[in-house]
Amino acid sequence: MKIIKLSTLLSCAGLVLLSMSFNASARTQKLAHAMPLDHPVHKSLSWFAKEVTKRTSMRVKVYPNLTLGNEESTLQMVQNGTLAFAKVGGGLAASFSPEYKVLSLPYLYKDEADSKRILRGPVGQEILQSSEKDGFIGLAFLSSGSRGFYTKTKITKPEDLKGLKIRVQNSPIDIDTMKALGVSPVPISSGEVYSALQQGVVDGAENNIPTYFSTRQYEVAKYYTLDQHTMIPDLLVVSSEIWNGLSKEDQATIRQIAKETLAVQDKAWDEYSDYAKGEITKNGGEIVNVDVAAFQGKVSSVYDKFKKDNPDLVQILNELQSY
Repeated sequence: MKIIKLSTLLSCAGLVLLSMSFNASARTQKLAHAMPLDHPVHKSLSWFAKEVTKRTSMRVKVYPNLTLGNEESTLQMVQNGTLAFAKVGGGLAASFSPEYKVLSLPYLYKDEADSKRILRGPVGQEILQSSEKDGFIGLAFLSSGSRGFYTKTKITKPEDLKGLKIRVQNSPIDIDTMKALGVSPVPISSGEVYSALQQGVVDGAENNIPTYFSTRQYEVAKYYTLDQHTMIPDLLVVSSEIWNGLSKEDQATIRQIAKETLAVQDKAWDEYSDYAKGEITKNGGEIVNVDVAAFQGKVSSVYDKFKKDNPDLVQILNELQSY
């Protein structure tokens, strides 16, 4: 019988690992998101892909506008390693990794600046890293502003929401929040919102201003209420499988690029938001300022239920609120 030396086996194993690392880096990897070409998310992620291609051994191509499927399907592709990167909403990520649930709680921050300070600190980093066990790693929380209601009738106080059918994301916390505010929540996919508003299936929906504008939903729901009920960030995620096939040097560089992308996203987001507000008003829409505290006072039951249902997440919630 032929005897194979241990040194030969170790050498072969090393070559296999090297090959795996090379293959993960060398072939062109995909980054998917659901936003149109003029959306700030596309601008910042295009910058990210360009910098990763320039500064690491990995080549990255961006696929916008639902080209590779909706956010749920692209996150599943990230989990199984067929897609390297994706942008997904924080609310959706909670369906795949429990630590993200806390991000959907209403009125969690004082304002948008406060949300950035907290999520870009150590508590936010802890949440991003927590999903490696679930097949994806968060590289960055991308600012996505605050979410408000947009409706066919004007909302100036919480009582105006009572009984309205509002489209929401299919998230238990979002549904609980809507119920606490007196809304009848209707979970439907994002691609169906315009027609649902147009046909009267729902009386309104809720999202951030750039999405409200870029999807032209202001055409069928002219009043946008700045109640800021949630500030759920977007996530830039990478497949755990593909990430673990990269060199330590490339991993460190990609993390640095993701950090730099935050400034690109913030600038693009603010510019687009200002532009969107102007265009919405110009086209007959109305942006309504309200007393946020009046709305906030209605949702204490959501926190009580969250703590009861998720005792293992109470520590993260406390860290977010005290940081």
